[in-house]
Amino acid sequence: MALSKGEKPRLMLLGDARQVHLQRWAKYFSDAGYEVLSFSHEATDRFPGDIRHVRMLPFVPRALRYPASVPLLRQLVRRFNPHLLNAHFVPNYGVMAALVDRQPWVLSTWGSDIMTDPEKSPLHKMRTKFALRRATYVTSDAEVMSRKIASLGVPEDRILTFPYGVDMEVFYPRTEPLDPGPRILSNRKLEDVYSVSTIIDAFPAVREAFRESTLTIAGDGELRRALVARASRSIAQKAITFVGGVDHERMPTLLRNHHVYVSTSLSDTTSVSLLEAMAAGLFPVVSDIPANREWITHGANGLLVPVQQPMRLAVTLIEAWKNHELRESAVDINLRLVRDRAEWYNNMKTIHDLFDRLVG
Repeated sequence: MALSKGEKPRLMLLGDARQVHLQRWAKYFSDAGYEVLSFSHEATDRFPGDIRHVRMLPFVPRALRYPASVPLLRQLVRRFNPHLLNAHFVPNYGVMAALVDRQPWVLSTWGSDIMTDPEKSPLHKMRTKFALRRATYVTSDAEVMSRKIASLGVPEDRILTFPYGVDMEVFYPRTEPLDPGPRILSNRKLEDVYSVSTIIDAFPAVREAFRESTLTIAGDGELRRALVARASRSIAQKAITFVGGVDHERMPTLLRNHHVYVSTSLSDTTSVSLLEAMAAGLFPVVSDIPANREWITHGANGLLVPVQQPMRLAVTLIEAWKNHELRESAVDINLRLVRDRAEWYNNMKTIHDLFDRLVG
């Protein structure tokens, strides 16, 4: 559908309205002059813009709840008549967009939907391929994920790779010393793939080495109760604090109140939480997986650790805190790296240019 002279381009977003990524995209394109309408099954009262929440029918089997609402989505598409549709996360909203098949449409992948979901079963892989191959373009936030998307049958010239990025006017280092330490922060979801139990098991040795060390676990998820129980049995439990989910607006302050960022994810793509920590001046200690190696050079701007090895993580955290010179030099390296490769507005221009081209 061609864009008439003087007409605002209409963009329809499909995704989980509770997720900050979708909220940021809705605000960005609204500020850029698009008329934006978002569709979500997940409700929130904090969404920045026009949104339609459609409650899922509880009696419908879980695997069919998203596809079952496709007729409602088609009606909304006909009424709004978007120039472009953009679906976020493959197994649910990506599949819905593929079933609606309103061209052009862009599928934005987030990580686990490409890196782990297709490997669960042949049915999962078939569903992923179905959505990917129907999209006009597919976005990816890491080279490792783009290679996986290509292996699933998407031509490379239909894959757009860029990290979502960080607003460096909001995420920046603290200017005054923060004592005592080390203050260690994990802010990944409390789910299996992030292996937060590894951090909890590693922390007592760090506490033994540095009696004023603390561990803050921010985030929520299905493992919260089990992880709280695990921490309560730790000899270092008095120094471990669970703060729950933290709004994106409060995340810069939380980061600046810590020295070391730790992530023990088993699988990942470009982690925005890692980029935000780098921009806020924290020293990264992260799992040695391909996505993290795209950003962290071991011994230069952070340290890499094998997955699911608590004692190796403990030794690495102790090493990081003792090496003041490494931590200080990493701050400058990481600020330059984020500014050059992951500044929010610069990187969003990549997808903005694509959207302009598709609606034009």
